[in-house]
This record gives sequence, structure tokens and C-alpha cells, in this order.
Amino acid sequence: MKFKESRTLDYIILTIALVNVSAASILVRLSAVHGFVAASWRLIIGAILTIAILTLYGRGEKLQKPGLKEVVYMVISGVSLALHFGLWMWSLQHLNVGPSVTIVDGYPALLAVIGTLFFKERYSIKEYSGIGLTFAGVSLLSIESFREGVAPPGGDPLLGSILAFLGMIAVAIYFTIGKYIRVNVDTITYTGYVYSSAALVSLVMVYMIGEPMLGYPYESYFFLLLLGTVPMLGGHTLLNYLLKRMKLAAVTAPVITEPIVSSILAYILFKEYLSPYIIIYMAITIVGIALVLSGGEE
Repeated sequence: MKFKESRTLDYIILTIALVNVSAASILVRLSAVHGFVAASWRLIIGAILTIAILTLYGRGEKLQKPGLKEVVYMVISGVSLALHFGLWMWSLQHLNVGPSVTIVDGYPALLAVIGTLFFKERYSIKEYSGIGLTFAGVSLLSIESFREGVAPPGGDPLLGSILAFLGMIAVAIYFTIGKYIRVNVDTITYTGYVYSSAALVSLVMVYMIGEPMLGYPYESYFFLLLLGTVPMLGGHTLLNYLLKRMKLAAVTAPVITEPIVSSILAYILFKEYLSPYIIIYMAITIVGIALVLSGGEE
């Protein structure tokens, strides 16, 4: 009975994380700043809040002190996270929300292979079928969105697709390292190191392209503040917590529904077009996710 209650709580946390993560692309658009700048502010705010929690939590609890090996891996994870955010958020300047989010969220299929090869995780035929169906739905959705020619004014769909694809690879590396490290490092310590190193790397990226971090309208900072709290602490931090409790693909594959939620929000807020075919491909993706989740227990 306790196991069932615990697993139910995991899925509730997973659902909350999914909704929060799905708001990221909308908040990036609303902030109206370069993707690297948005990524930097998101990571800086997330790092500050995480360090504050780490400091307060550490007063009453004895947290693990990571070794040099763990620290190195967490820094690499932070670099991967910075690249993921920066490249993907930059792609939003060249692709509409639907195709951009869809491409970057195509990583569960890759993670299933990584989980099998490096973590000796065992997946059923149903789970592999679900991951395959999810990836097929995402691919079809991406192709259809690109064929429709949907892109922001002055956007370059090809560049946007490449940036989103590179962002997908980066986040796969980020989750893979997280799965490995989270066995020995608690969630707060892990996120503190990762978010801090990611924020520093992201600032370097902003400096390299010559974009300012300050001087934007007040409303931009409001949306950047939300970007650093809602999808960061309420999204990625919760997913990092679940990495220790669920299979790698089970934790990350549900995030593939982000294109669906984000596309609907983008249609409502920005009038970005959703064709009947796109809606059909979204349905295919949801079926795939359901199959993955049905076998997601350890």
C-alpha cells in the first residue's frame, strides 16, 4: 500500500514538473530578449534560490559532501544544461514554439538507448514501442510544422532547427550525468552545483555574443523572474529528484508532452497556427507517452 502511495506521489510530482516546464518557451517569448540572455537569467535566478535553500536546509540536515569526481561530473552537467538552455532559447527566435520545443524534446529515444547501454536498465517491448511511437509523433510534428513555414518574423527555420537539435543532445547529456550522479548526491547539493556552474557558463556565452544583461524593460525582468522560478525550481529540480526514484526514460519521456502544452499556449497568446495534421501528430505522441509511463516503475 505504501509503495502504491509513493508511486502515485511520484506521478503527481511528475505532472507538476511537466506543467511548469511547459511554460518556459512562453516566458522566453514574452521576455523579448536574446535566448542566451534569457538562459543566463533563468540559471542565475535558479542558482541563487537553490543556494539559498541549500544554506537553510543545511542548517538542520547533514548534507553529503561530494568528492572531486562528483564535482567534476556536476560541472560537466552544468555546462550541458547551459548549452541546452542557450541553444534552445536561441532557436525560439527562428522557429515557432511548436516545432522548436518538439525538436528539443526528442531526447527520450536517445536516453532509452543510454539507459540500456550504461545503466543496464531493462525496458519491455511496450516501453520501447512507446518511446518509438513518441519519437515518431515528434518527428512528424516537427516535419509538418517546418513544412507549414511557421517562423517568427525574420527567423531562419533551418538555423532554428539546428539549434534546437543541438539543444536536444545537450539535455540528453545533462539527464544522463544526473542519473549517474544522483545515486550518491542529494537533490539540493546536486542542483546547487549544476545550476551555479551552468549560470557561469551561460554568462560567458552572453559575453561572447556581445548581448547586454541589463537595460531591458521592467516587464522583461518580470517574465525572466518567472522563467527562473516556475520551470526551473518547479520543473527541472523536481525531475532531478525523480531521477533517483524512476527509470531514466520514465522521468524524461513525459516531458515530450511539452510541445503539446506549449503549442496550445502559443496559439492562445501568439496566434501561432495549429493545423489538423499537427493536432493528429500530437495525439500520436500522447499515446506513445502513455505506453512509456505504463511501464515506468523501477
